[in-house]
Amino acid sequence: LQSFTRAAEQLHISQAGLSSMLREVEGQLDCRLFDRTTRSVSLTAQGRAFVPIAERVISELETAAVTLGQLSDEGRGNLSVGATPFVAGCLMPSACSAFARTHPGISVQVNDLERDQIHQRVRAGEIDVGFGMFLESTSSIHRRPLVQTDLVLVTRRPPKASLWAEPVRWSALDGVRLLGLPADNPIQQHVNTSLGALAPDAVRVASYNTFYTVLAMTEAGMGSAVLPAFVASSKNRFSIRVASLIEPAAPLSFYEITKKGRQENALVRAFSVCLMDVMQKTLTH
Repeated sequence: LQSFTRAAEQLHISQAGLSSMLREVEGQLDCRLFDRTTRSVSLTAQGRAFVPIAERVISELETAAVTLGQLSDEGRGNLSVGATPFVAGCLMPSACSAFARTHPGISVQVNDLERDQIHQRVRAGEIDVGFGMFLESTSSIHRRPLVQTDLVLVTRRPPKASLWAEPVRWSALDGVRLLGLPADNPIQQHVNTSLGALAPDAVRVASYNTFYTVLAMTEAGMGSAVLPAFVASSKNRFSIRVASLIEPAAPLSFYEITKKGRQENALVRAFSVCLMDVMQKTLTH
């Protein structure tokens, strides 16, 4: 920033207070960290050498704060969970119910968030764990696959028909009118890769931002959709039919994500087991 005034504004303290703190640090280190002029401020050689040390100390303090906060939450019996809206609405209720039976004293806060928001809050230590189809790895996030789920063809369910239909070959999708998610959605990108190789003549007619809208439009007969098999968990909300896509199968992993370097949380592991059980029941047919 090259200005104590601008730096003080960002830190929400007075310029005089910031200058006083810096003089105290320089006194303790017995060296000048800044060259000061009437127009600007710049780092001295010692100041430049001190920057990575200061950054490391700040990072360690932040990690310590997160760890201590986690220990406090475990002691109070709190667990904060992030999930995409569909997972939060269709899978989390059963998972929370199962978890409550084995951990009756634990309060679970479910945050229904978009995928990017889950990443941000896990990184910041604001939630303990996130769940979803996190197909891309990042340096600050630890991913652990919980369940492998195939892609399925979702269609409108005729009266009295069962939820699960016979498996369908990818090649049978040529000419089928397909609804989907936005093109920049990682799940849709995975779907498009398979369609391009195995059913290049499938007709993509519309895209929507959420699973809920895709399923509602499918139920209304506006088209079919290729989605992860766990959408079968919405069978009581939407009149849909699902069929495994084969030759080949196109599996995707459903992940638990936590902040990398954070101490393992026994409550997270126990909750993940409950969620895995719910998903396995959904995928069994």
